[in-house]
Amino acid sequence: MKISQSNHLNMLKAVLMHFDGNVSAWTGISVVSAGVTALKVTITDIIATATKQSENNPVGYTAAKEHAREKLEHLVYQTALRVRSYANMAGDEVLLETMHFSRSFLDDLGINNFLTRSRVVVDACVANLSKLGDYQITQETVADLQQRIDQTAQLYAQRDTVVDQRMEATARLKKLFAQARKQLKVLDDLVEAYIEDDAFVATYFNARRIHDVHGRKNQENIKN
Repeated sequence: MKISQSNHLNMLKAVLMHFDGNVSAWTGISVVSAGVTALKVTITDIIATATKQSENNPVGYTAAKEHAREKLEHLVYQTALRVRSYANMAGDEVLLETMHFSRSFLDDLGINNFLTRSRVVVDACVANLSKLGDYQITQETVADLQQRIDQTAQLYAQRDTVVDQRMEATARLKKLFAQARKQLKVLDDLVEAYIEDDAFVATYFNARRIHDVHGRKNQENIKN
């Protein structure tokens, strides 16, 4: 959550704690009870959504995918150099052209194009495997490449999933806080209109003033 959202949640909790600590002042008033219940539901939803947002932090996934890609790039490029050497010696112009790329070229590729290029190198190794022994390309080399390709693709997919879930939680939090603000405005009116306990009312609006930087300015001024 943003700092402003965290502060707002603290205010919501303070308001709810005030209601829970003074039930005799409002439980007999059905419209106030309904407003408090609605706010409780929203607060519970905010806390659960904030937890989901926190759990879906992409930082670790981003570092893992970048590390995996770096290792795969190194292996792909080194393998391509060896296949290129074979293609030069064999006079295979088509294969030579396929393997003719730089490390910086790999660096500049988007992940999907990079994985496609990596698979092209694997396919070239498989197609010419019987002739690449002297170039230190073996079945183990191919298996290692394929495993790293699969691992890198999986890490990128996991990271994308985490980012999507975090964005979903972030968007939901924004809507929930907007909903909570509307519910508080309703409670402001209900408290002022129906509750006759002056101390309760004063404490309620004090909690609103202290914590809610987005609160009802006009209402706060009235209560000053």
